[in-house]
Amino acid sequence: MSMSIPPMLQPGVIGSNPEQRIDTDILEPVIFTESFIRYELQNKGLLNPQSRLTFSLNGHGDHDSFFPLGVGVGSVIDRATLKIGGKTICEIQDFNFYQAYKSMFIDQSVIKEREQFNSARCMSNAVVYNKDNVVSEKVSIDNGKEFVMNATDTNSELRTHTFQRLPKQPVFSITLDDLFPAIRGIQLPLFMLRSDQAVQLELSLSNSVGERASLSSAGDNGGHSFTLDQTECRMIADYTFLDGDEMNAFASANRDFSFMFLEPRLTKTTLATQAAARNQVRNVGGAGRLVSKMFVGVSSDKMSVHFGASETGDQKTLLNKYRGVACELTGTRAGGDLNYGKLVSNVKKNDEFLYPLDRENSALHFHGVADTEGSPPHITRAEYARGGDSIVARKFEGYPMNGANELTGQFFYNAYRLNDGERVDSRGLELHHKYQDLAAAEAPYTSRCWIEVQKVMRMKDGVVDCYYA
Repeated sequence: MSMSIPPMLQPGVIGSNPEQRIDTDILEPVIFTESFIRYELQNKGLLNPQSRLTFSLNGHGDHDSFFPLGVGVGSVIDRATLKIGGKTICEIQDFNFYQAYKSMFIDQSVIKEREQFNSARCMSNAVVYNKDNVVSEKVSIDNGKEFVMNATDTNSELRTHTFQRLPKQPVFSITLDDLFPAIRGIQLPLFMLRSDQAVQLELSLSNSVGERASLSSAGDNGGHSFTLDQTECRMIADYTFLDGDEMNAFASANRDFSFMFLEPRLTKTTLATQAAARNQVRNVGGAGRLVSKMFVGVSSDKMSVHFGASETGDQKTLLNKYRGVACELTGTRAGGDLNYGKLVSNVKKNDEFLYPLDRENSALHFHGVADTEGSPPHITRAEYARGGDSIVARKFEGYPMNGANELTGQFFYNAYRLNDGERVDSRGLELHHKYQDLAAAEAPYTSRCWIEVQKVMRMKDGVVDCYYA
């Protein structure tokens, strides 16, 4: 059964009394620590899924720092859980890595004009024109600022906006539907819940050292702790209220309604050495479930030329650790002896492989991502699999944008659309990934695989239940 939409909210239909009211509550956490935050909502109105959670980090003096470009303020959150009446409705593990994948599908203009102000995500690309003519040669990060000529690391050629720098203690936000797919596109009727059905949002947070922020190249390389500013951690909750008769009609028509959503379920494993990555065959779950798609990425905590004995170098990158690492590129472009590393991949479901032949061409991998998500990721060939030479050799925050461990080959995700409509058998899904040329010095790697499982949320007589489809 689907939810009945009241006439006022139906396109092209206007009731006799079109009055509605939007109320906004600014909620403080009921529990706040450096590792865990909980919010509790009032059971009133219809909750707007575009309601936001705000965060700010203490800047720690003059340490030249900013949020990672790919995930922005999402780097703060490790796990997000939505509970209603004590039942877990939706949960995303390693949310910051999940956000790195999902952010690739946001339009470049939206990143530049909106997201870098709202969520601190800045991965928008644009062509760069040669300074001596009008020829477009390379691609660069486009945040609306101009390059500084003859710059040094301390006065880099391109930088984040002043308001984005953490010593300024900016406040950025994340929407509820980014955090919880269960309410994406749904105005949850909280007013219909019984008083014992408390709605709680629980956030487990990432480590304050090395995971929340990035340091500029000229910044101090110490293991700084970026703590949360509690006074700026709030929930801005928007509630919609209809006319009294409309609210009663809505409640009467929806005493028992349900809707389906896709919940990401994570499995991850450590690839201790380069050799371990060359033959990765593992079960990623889904037994007995309806799974519509899956996506995979490999990351390393050592993805920085600045990584040293202190093991705090992961802060000294543009993306921090939130990336999908592509295989190495060996040889020289000038010598014409380039060797592109390969990933040989396939997925086994119900004793049959998804593809009759294993895929190893990076163009096919990219096509698989676009086919799975229904739109191409907004990244370049070089950013995806190190292909070509399109990224400009200029510095952003002191880091060369075309550096091997900065933007080149750091968005290499693989996705698989499982659209046969069949339930996964008792063996679960089996991932076959063979990374032939990951960098040995950057091991151990972590392979993360999310499967999107179909779940149903049901509200009957003010009580919420949730189960797998």
